[in-house]
Amino acid sequence: MLEIKNPEKQNMMLSLIVAVLGAVIIFIPFVIKAVSIYQFYFTYAGVVVIVFSLGYAIYYYRRYREFEAFMEKKDEALIWEYDEAQYVGFIGELNEIQKNSEKKKIWILLGIELVISVLLFIMLSEGMKWLGFVFFAFFATLSVLFTLILPQSFKYKALVKPYVTIIQEDGAYIMGRFHRWSKAQAKLKNYDNGEKMYKVLAINYEALTRNGRLFQEWTAVIPNPDDSSMIAEAKTWVSRINKFTRLQEKKMGERKSRSEQLFEKLVGKNKKLDKATESKTQK
Repeated sequence: MLEIKNPEKQNMMLSLIVAVLGAVIIFIPFVIKAVSIYQFYFTYAGVVVIVFSLGYAIYYYRRYREFEAFMEKKDEALIWEYDEAQYVGFIGELNEIQKNSEKKKIWILLGIELVISVLLFIMLSEGMKWLGFVFFAFFATLSVLFTLILPQSFKYKALVKPYVTIIQEDGAYIMGRFHRWSKAQAKLKNYDNGEKMYKVLAINYEALTRNGRLFQEWTAVIPNPDDSSMIAEAKTWVSRINKFTRLQEKKMGERKSRSEQLFEKLVGKNKKLDKATESKTQK
C-alpha cells in the first residue's frame, strides 16, 4: 500500500496561517497611518482571529496525532484498495447527489434573503434603504460560499491518492478523510443509481461539522462485491464496530450509575444532617 499523507496536516497548517494573518491585522494601524485611529478595532479583530485559529490548530494537531496512532495499527485493520475507474465513478455519483441537494438549498436561502431584503428596503428610511442591498449581497455571498463552493472540497479530498479505505473499530480513513468516533452504527447497504449497483459498508456517527455536531453517514464502497470472502470480512467488521459501540454505551451507563449512586449518597447524608439539626432544634 502506498504512503498515505496525514489529512489533518493541511487543516493544521491553514489554522496557523490564519493566526499569522491575525497578527498582521493587529500591526496594520502601525504601518498605515491613515487607519491608526482605528487601532483598537484592528487589535480586537486580530486577537479574535488569533485565538480562534490557534484553537483550531490545537484541535487539528490532536487529530494529526490521532491519525498517526491510527496508522500505526493499520496491520490490524480492514484495508481495501481500489482501481481508479471504480473509485472515481463512485465518488462522481456521490458528488452529483450532493450538488443536486445543495442546489435546492441555495434557491431556498436566496429566496428567504431576497424577501428580507425587500422588506428592509420598504421599511427603512430613504437614506438607509441601501442597507437592504448590502444585506442581500452579504448573506447571498455567504450562502453561495457555504452551499456550493465549500462542499466541493468533498470531491477534492476524496480524490487524493492512494484510493484506499482503512477501517478500525473506533475510526476509519474513508474518501481521503480521517473519521473518529466513540459510538457508531455500521451496516452493509446497496447503492443503486439505476445503472449500476454498488455495495457499501456504511458508518453513521456523530461528528463536528461546519453546522455544529451532527450525525453523518460515510460509505466505503466494497471493491469486489462478488467476492464472498470480502463480503464476509465486511460483515465481520460491521459486527466489530457495533460491538465496540455497545461496550462504549455500557461503560457510559456504568459511569452514569456510579455518579447517580454518589449523588444519592450525598443527598442521603444531607437528609441525615437535616434530620439531626431538626431534632436538636426541637430539644
